[in-house]
Amino acid sequence: MKKTAALVLGLLMIGLVFAAGCIGGGSTTQTASSPTTSTESPQPSSSASTTTHPATTSTHTGTASTHTQTTSTHVETSTQTASGTTTETTTETVTTTSTPTEKAYWTHPWEYAPVVVGDERYLITYYKYDYRVQPNQTAPVYEYIVEKSTGKAKIHVYGQDMTGSKVDLGEKEVYEYVTVVMPVKAAVLDDKLTIRLWFTSNRSDAFLYPWDVLWMSYISPYSQSKEFVGMKFEYKDSSFLLTNPVPFQSGLFPYFEGNQDAFSDISEDLGYLYLGWAATLNFGIWYEWESYNLLVPQKGTWSDDLGHSWEWSTEPDGTVEYSGVVFKLVNFAWKYTGTAEGISMSGKGKVSPYLPLLVEGDGHYSYKDPKTGDSLIIYAYLKLEDLRLEKVD
Repeated sequence: MKKTAALVLGLLMIGLVFAAGCIGGGSTTQTASSPTTSTESPQPSSSASTTTHPATTSTHTGTASTHTQTTSTHVETSTQTASGTTTETTTETVTTTSTPTEKAYWTHPWEYAPVVVGDERYLITYYKYDYRVQPNQTAPVYEYIVEKSTGKAKIHVYGQDMTGSKVDLGEKEVYEYVTVVMPVKAAVLDDKLTIRLWFTSNRSDAFLYPWDVLWMSYISPYSQSKEFVGMKFEYKDSSFLLTNPVPFQSGLFPYFEGNQDAFSDISEDLGYLYLGWAATLNFGIWYEWESYNLLVPQKGTWSDDLGHSWEWSTEPDGTVEYSGVVFKLVNFAWKYTGTAEGISMSGKGKVSPYLPLLVEGDGHYSYKDPKTGDSLIIYAYLKLEDLRLEKVD
């Protein structure tokens, strides 16, 4: 099963690298409100030209209080090469139905930024997610309760010199990010796991990710990061501590303490925590919505002539309350297809434009192996069960 998880993660990374280019606002993607053209320096043997054709249709329904607007943008890019001229066409259509209402834009998706509601500002200090992931279509659905908290802390930092001797750098103030994973139905994990990460500055990814396998690179004895201060794992009766002296003194190596192999047995669950997140939840589509008022119903489509397309929709739907603060909710749905690459993705759920976190997310990632023709389908789901806010000036 561990080999399977490693293979799944490897395939996912290939797909996500491509998907990031197609979904994350690449040069062929145009927003309806302000179409733009991406220009690159031409090579000696080729030249390129881009033509944009915007068209807007407005329909007033009933009284003047309801307004429907459809905007289409067509972009043609011609490239002259030694073998001839090739033309690529992309099309985006956005339909918005609006009534007089307040405006709200999701300006900080997946960022640790102040929450602004009316005239009040808050910082998120804690959240709790019900998190589920199915690493492939034949595997069970694993479920975890993931809790994250953040705040300032003071820790003792150590390092090692060239001889391997321990060097005490004293107590340092750091930003602490605590992740507590409680298994509901896990592959191996059968007790609470606590992970503490320490940095010299605020890190959005440390707070928002349920777990990031890339952080394991910090354990390298050759890590020279000037922001990462350390981490501590605690599971059952085992613990492992790493502190990095580089932010405070150069010429030293990271210091290790505890059982370095204590967590190899639960690496499968750690991989699944990251897999579901990266495959279905954290996508560039969120950043496209930064320019749209999410408090009115709307939908959009985008496509090119290379087999890439997406469609999306948003619609206001009620409210939710956390820490005594009421947040307006928006239902969303989206779908992406990359035919040539054998990739398809889809998602739905709820978001509040005032929160950087998803309130609920449900998604699939499908990858078709071009050699075998076999499909891999990853599924993930999360729901925000609790959120603590601290009012700030």
